[in-house]
Amino acid sequence: MVSQQYIHLRGVRQNNLKGFDLDLPIGQLTVVTGLSGAGKSSLVFETLHAEGQRRYVETFSPYTRQFMDLLDRPKVDSAENIRPSIAIQQSNTVKTSRSTVGTITELCDFFKAWFPNVATLIDPATGQAITDDNPQSIWKVLNKEHTDQTLLITFEVHKPDALNWSDILQPLSSQGFSRIVDQNIIKRISDLEPDTAGLDSKIHVVQDRLKITTKNRSRFIEAAQSAFTYGKGRVQLLGSDNVPVAEFTQGLHSPKTGISYRPATPPLFSFNSPIGACEKCRGFGRVIEIDYNLVIPDKSLSVNEGAIRAFKGDVYSESLRDLQRAAKTHKIRTDVRWSKLRKKELAFILEGDPNYQEGNDQWYGVYRFFNWIQSKIYKMHVRVFLSKFRSYTRCIECNGTRLKPEALNWKWQGLTLPELYQKSVSELLLLLNQVSLSSSPTATDEPALEGILARLNFLDQVGLGYLTLDRTSRTLSGGETMRVNLTSCLGSALVDTLFVLDEPSVGLHARDMDRLISILRRLTDLGNTVVVVEHDEAVMRAADNLIEIGPKPGINGGELIFSGDYKSILCSDTTTGRFLSNREKIELPAQLRATQKAPKLHIHGATKHNLVDINIDIPQQCFVCLSGVSGSGKSTLLNNVIYQNLLAQKGLTTDEPATIKDIESTLPLSEVVLIDQSPVSKTPRSNPASYSDAWGEIRKLFAQLETAKSRGMMPGHFSFNSGDGRCDTCSGLGYERIEMQFVSDLFVPCQSCDGQRFKPEVLDIECHGKSITKILDLDVEAAVTFFAKYPKITRCLKPLVDVGLGYLKLGQPLNTLSGGESQRLKLVRYLGKVAEQTGHALILIDEPTTGLHRADVKRLIAVLQSLVDAGHSLIVIEHNIDILKIADWIIELGPEAGINGGQIIAQGTPKQIAKINCETATYLHEALCESNNRLSTQLKAAEPSATYHSLRANQNALVVSGAREHNLKNISCVIPHNQISVVTGVSGSGKSSLAFDIIFAEGQRRFMESMSAYARQFVEQMPRADVDDLSGIAPTVAIEQRVTKGTRKSTVATITEVAQHLRLLYARIGIQHSPTTGIPVVSQTPGALLKRLQSLLKETKVKQLRLCAPLIRGRKGHHEPLANWARDHGYSQLRIDGELTEISRFKKLDRYREHDIELVVSNLKPTTSTQQLKAALTTALKLGKGSAFLMSNNGKVLSWLSTQRTDPSTGEAFPELDPKHFSWNSARGWCPSCRGYGQLFDWMTQDDEAAIDLPDNMEDGATCPDCDGARLNLISRSVKLHTKRGETYSLPDLLECKPNELVRIIKSIKTNTRTEPILNELLPEIEERLRFMDRVGLHYLGLNRSTATLSGGEAQRIRLAAQLGSNLSGVLYVLDEPSIGLHARDNAQLITALEQLRDRGNTLLVVEHDEDTMKHADQIIDIGPAAGIHGGEIVASGTLAQLKKNKASLTGHYLRKRMPHPLRGTYRPLPSAWSTRKKKGNEQWICLQGAALRNLKDFDIQIPKQRLTAICGVSGAGKSTLIRDLLKPLVDTAVSTNSPKLTAKQVDPAHDSLRTSFRALHHADNLRKVIEVDQSPIGKTPRSTPATYIGAFDIIRTIYANLPEARFRGYTAGTFSFNTKGGRCEACKGAGRVKLEMNFMPDTYVTCDECNGRRYGAELDELRWNGKSIADALAMSFEEAAEFFSFHTGLKSLLDAMVQTGLGYIELGQYSPTLSGGEAQRLKLVSELAKGMPTFKERQYNQGQGNLYILEEPTIGLHLSDVERLIELLHCLVDKGHTVIAIEHHLDVIADADYLIEIGPDGGDAGGQLLYQGAVQGIHASKSSVTAKFLEVPV
Repeated sequence: MVSQQYIHLRGVRQNNLKGFDLDLPIGQLTVVTGLSGAGKSSLVFETLHAEGQRRYVETFSPYTRQFMDLLDRPKVDSAENIRPSIAIQQSNTVKTSRSTVGTITELCDFFKAWFPNVATLIDPATGQAITDDNPQSIWKVLNKEHTDQTLLITFEVHKPDALNWSDILQPLSSQGFSRIVDQNIIKRISDLEPDTAGLDSKIHVVQDRLKITTKNRSRFIEAAQSAFTYGKGRVQLLGSDNVPVAEFTQGLHSPKTGISYRPATPPLFSFNSPIGACEKCRGFGRVIEIDYNLVIPDKSLSVNEGAIRAFKGDVYSESLRDLQRAAKTHKIRTDVRWSKLRKKELAFILEGDPNYQEGNDQWYGVYRFFNWIQSKIYKMHVRVFLSKFRSYTRCIECNGTRLKPEALNWKWQGLTLPELYQKSVSELLLLLNQVSLSSSPTATDEPALEGILARLNFLDQVGLGYLTLDRTSRTLSGGETMRVNLTSCLGSALVDTLFVLDEPSVGLHARDMDRLISILRRLTDLGNTVVVVEHDEAVMRAADNLIEIGPKPGINGGELIFSGDYKSILCSDTTTGRFLSNREKIELPAQLRATQKAPKLHIHGATKHNLVDINIDIPQQCFVCLSGVSGSGKSTLLNNVIYQNLLAQKGLTTDEPATIKDIESTLPLSEVVLIDQSPVSKTPRSNPASYSDAWGEIRKLFAQLETAKSRGMMPGHFSFNSGDGRCDTCSGLGYERIEMQFVSDLFVPCQSCDGQRFKPEVLDIECHGKSITKILDLDVEAAVTFFAKYPKITRCLKPLVDVGLGYLKLGQPLNTLSGGESQRLKLVRYLGKVAEQTGHALILIDEPTTGLHRADVKRLIAVLQSLVDAGHSLIVIEHNIDILKIADWIIELGPEAGINGGQIIAQGTPKQIAKINCETATYLHEALCESNNRLSTQLKAAEPSATYHSLRANQNALVVSGAREHNLKNISCVIPHNQISVVTGVSGSGKSSLAFDIIFAEGQRRFMESMSAYARQFVEQMPRADVDDLSGIAPTVAIEQRVTKGTRKSTVATITEVAQHLRLLYARIGIQHSPTTGIPVVSQTPGALLKRLQSLLKETKVKQLRLCAPLIRGRKGHHEPLANWARDHGYSQLRIDGELTEISRFKKLDRYREHDIELVVSNLKPTTSTQQLKAALTTALKLGKGSAFLMSNNGKVLSWLSTQRTDPSTGEAFPELDPKHFSWNSARGWCPSCRGYGQLFDWMTQDDEAAIDLPDNMEDGATCPDCDGARLNLISRSVKLHTKRGETYSLPDLLECKPNELVRIIKSIKTNTRTEPILNELLPEIEERLRFMDRVGLHYLGLNRSTATLSGGEAQRIRLAAQLGSNLSGVLYVLDEPSIGLHARDNAQLITALEQLRDRGNTLLVVEHDEDTMKHADQIIDIGPAAGIHGGEIVASGTLAQLKKNKASLTGHYLRKRMPHPLRGTYRPLPSAWSTRKKKGNEQWICLQGAALRNLKDFDIQIPKQRLTAICGVSGAGKSTLIRDLLKPLVDTAVSTNSPKLTAKQVDPAHDSLRTSFRALHHADNLRKVIEVDQSPIGKTPRSTPATYIGAFDIIRTIYANLPEARFRGYTAGTFSFNTKGGRCEACKGAGRVKLEMNFMPDTYVTCDECNGRRYGAELDELRWNGKSIADALAMSFEEAAEFFSFHTGLKSLLDAMVQTGLGYIELGQYSPTLSGGEAQRLKLVSELAKGMPTFKERQYNQGQGNLYILEEPTIGLHLSDVERLIELLHCLVDKGHTVIAIEHHLDVIADADYLIEIGPDGGDAGGQLLYQGAVQGIHASKSSVTAKFLEVPV
């Protein structure tokens, strides 16, 4: 697809890049090439990918971001049109053995979905298939085996211990059962009463007696079904003698053993689920145990000679002597080889004396020795000792299959699922393709099988057909990992994503290159942008666009020297252009070395992996290449056969050597070395200078300088790893790592040495004008020139230049090198050795050309040839034709990969191989012929066939097929890309299920698969959606509906994330000031701290204090290694999260919680000597990194001691700052008086968590007197930021600012070299978020304003602005009713913003009921036709015009015929106008005079009683302030005090702050009560249900408790509660489901097996009324329940209210967290309506004028049909004499109100004015009204 769109990069300056501009075409394949070190990765990974990933990850929460592999913000002026990015690199970072090829490709997920549908359960007892029983299947069996026999259909009843038989038989009799079978005798129930003493503990109840004939089939099926119901899934059939002849179970059970089996479900076949994972190995397949092959490694030794390795050495040699003494007594030979010992002798040595008793001086045995040792494992030296003898062994429980035994009983074509996983990709393809052709899959398994075949084909296409699905991911090479990840990306089917790849051709044979190119093409055909760093010419030829970075490596590179297509680069004068056009080439050697008569390395009978009994002779002192297709066995031959076995010959440690008969070298081997691509070093302390041994010579050179000698400096002074010369602060690193939590960590220059690593006196020493630090800044080539006169140094550095690493700086950390650079560096180290050696070495290298340009390959060849010229042998694995053509000898393995490989296909010289029929021959022949079109064969093969372009059909749309999540009924739909699609429909119809549970969840889950496994465990793990197929999906961002405004502590700063960034800023660069003196803290010497410690000991007058060192601050983990370390070092106590703990009693901590851990270093007394104090303090400061504290015996911190943070006046020290010190949600930061609320409330005295003692006479909600509302404690408030103007600001100071002012202050902060990078990192994040607030018109908000005081519209706009401002393109935004809380004017601005988002290249899927949003949508999907089980179908789809014409669409009906107003035909007449002059007649009004709270501008309002009043106005105008915060508490007070006229003096002290906010409230006294229906959630646990919430279940429980049987048994209403003991199922504690936990897996919920999800125990489930138990009642819908309980007036009115509000489809026992936002809101309304029903006494005496109902935006989440129903409900309330006030933006509610009040004209300080009050019809006459132009009402 040729796209005119580009990603625009401007001013790219990352690393060595020279600030160039680049336009990268979107939707194309771009190859970036250039010399090694030129800057390719800096452009592709550190700029392009970093920015794309950063912007997408910004949409995650700060909590999630802190666990992700965040990349640094790139140095680039601007990046526009960037896509979410996924990097596929040549690194295998997987460490866990839980990850396999099957899991990372998602094949295991598809297999788990497919296998349960096709597998058959095999009975392990009989080997026969087991099927599920049902009445129909039973009839077939009986009709075949018991025709014409008369049988009794019965079910068993067991008597519980707590009941008598009479208690059970009476209900059975009342339900129509008359006979039972007891001990094979039929008895009538009526005959047994009341004497039941003789009955057995188990009886059979007769359901029916019939003859097995065709005419009785229906009767039998009905009877069997009833018996199944009453018998809890079990039915017994009795013959003529009343003896059981057959038993059947609903479910799976063995007919022989009776054992029941779990049905086949995907979790049962997952080793990552607690349901399926083997319990012994937890799904790993291996367990770590003592390996007795390691205990006795050399069986040629005798016991006396040390056969038992564990008994060697001084520590446990006593055990050897014990054995020798016992051996003499029992005549066991200890001088004979272990392999020659008899079985009896081996048993004695290993198992010990058969009659062993401890203390009898008997031989305990090697096994008991290790059991005893393992009991001491808490000791460090024991763990080290045991590690030598432990290894992973196959789990004996599951035999390595990872699954529980019950999962292995399921088989398909005789194969278990693990056996399928053990087959190679190629074998699986062959097997499954035959199945798909020979059978027609069911609708359920077809999508899964298609997914399996697609992914297997992808793996096969990239040359990985030899892999098995159970191969652990960590064993894959870098190239294999990258190609596996590449197929995962294809499998995820993401679109409009930026994929960046690092040399995907690595490890691929030239034959497989066409497959790779077709995969890359497939990615672009899906609509993605693919950028590849690559040197392979076939990939470059296939690319749409080529970019070359150069012209040289390092500082001489970093320029954009070419950008264009392949034809253009052939004509360019770049290095790549010259090689591609053959103007520059790699020449063939003049003559090959003789190989026939050369000495040989003889290998005989080698077997490993796919190599079987291989015999080969390899020429020595030659350049030998191993070639062949990927997976043919080259690495096995090089590593397992040659390297590991030669190591074993030398007696060195080996790792999985191949089985071999013999390996022999003609020439003696002085050394065997394997050079692979593993990292050279994991620490930044190693660099090219030290690795090449040049650094030692350089240090010696500096030490010989006269200035150094005169100062007594030795070479050690010039070491940054040790010695006296390095900087003490950074220990010679030169930088300090600043942990930045949810943004990437920063490395800032050390503040002591300013990044120069050494002390000033060392830096003064210069060699030829350069200090030791400047030497480290030289690149290798410059260093060779600089040290030209020092041959010892240049000899070490020259090989670096020879292998193309001259661009590296001498001081560059080795952990930053690529795999290819690491490999060449290892080669350099060996080059230095061979130059000095005269022996013969065998050098083994695995693909040395990785990451090399052809120019670099040319240089490398010369180095490799020099090694062979020096008399060494070289064996290289290589696919690069340039290397193969210059080799002396080639060994070709194949012919294919995996089980089809492992053979020696050919061996010979390059010319000989080129003539043989093998995979390499064709490519080698062309290279040798030096043809101008040397890659023509590759090019033809690389051209993707037309089939790869078949995906284009739907690449412009997201296609959902077969969605069945929740109530969705297998729907399918198409959502066009780059358009706005609206999903609408009645509330509860399934809109959110489609938009969020399927589309969003899948889009984010698929993108998250590209993140690290570590990061994924902290993101809410979303299960795979129940959908057949979902293709064309882009990375998704969800903007969900939040009707709540955060917690009581939430502020504008917290919900915009500005607070989180400011906390980080203060923790990292804030300056602590003394709370006492206000002076900034300073550093203090250890001597001064010692004096302070001594004075503290004297002052406290306590016998003993503890000196502690902080070790862990706010870090997650179980921290057992830390406790072990402390124990091993002789410490006895830790302070963990404020609690003192004995280390001997330490237990693993919760790994998912943050912990603070301090070590008790010493117990101090006033009498402790100065020397002991000094030693203790030194240790504490060292362990605490400069900080320690003194603690009393009760755990209270008395004083901190710090070398860095001390008050110079008082000596008081302060702890190291952490972001939590600035959080009012953390005990570290909050004010202890108000706990971070900033106010004091009455509820705090009762709240167990808060437990605050309030001061006397403190009014409710008063500002905290200690922090003055700042929320933070004194120490945190004393941390300041200093500006360049000399101003200082604490965090509370900054939060009082408006957004623009805050940005100005932060930009003026004074910084230094250490703090400037931190500010530069955080400033854009803060500025970006505050700019959004300005953009949506919220510039007037203070950042410390509580979100509780925000209007719904303000909260919604803040949230939308924060989410929509990430400046991403190519994203699928899923929005949940963004119009909620917005006035029609603000909604118009929102729609404009959504259209701009779409025009930026994004797709928008909006769940919405708003008509204006639908008018601007490109497509509308209407889901219905009703809610719940009556919905879940797509009733209409298309444009707005098409929807209006669709008669099946309820939405179309309302859009076509607008709701008439007023709905009832006329508005209620208003009472006569309120007037201060009238003495009577005002009672029909509530009058509030002088409303002046917050932004309200001192106006009067009148609200008519027993009318529907709407309060409208723009968002933030003051509507909620007027009604909820002012009117409601005043009316409450007037009602409670019975005050016709309420004045400020009469206001409740709890609302003292309102006394100045009004003048008077009239005539509210005769209201009965005020009921507010707010937007708080109704429940977050399964224990909350709709029935319990509205109070209906209390009545139902009472009904069941009053049943005669219940009263007879002593049951109360509490017995029928599933939340308390008594009647609930105790297995699940009444939840109906059980949580399965495993510490390495997400928690899983399964239906409780005990109660089958019904929540109750057997006794209660058997107690029925009208055939229904209490569990059956919970399973009813409200519609069904209203009819079932119609006899109960109160209950029926409650249930009817649910039906009237459109919630009749909801089940009484549905889990509350599963309700949608609209459902929860209406449920709340019903609950409040129930509370507002008058009591009998109130109805009798006609007390009060009804209730005052206050509703805030009750239309949230409601469809137009539901809005109409809601309006009718509100009118019904008014008809019953109530007064209803609705704060509302919905125009239909406003238009139907009897009375209207509008506040405006804008938000914040610009609002708060009364624009209009009166009848709705009169609003159009108001010139100041903002709402009037949007409202259509009859005049």
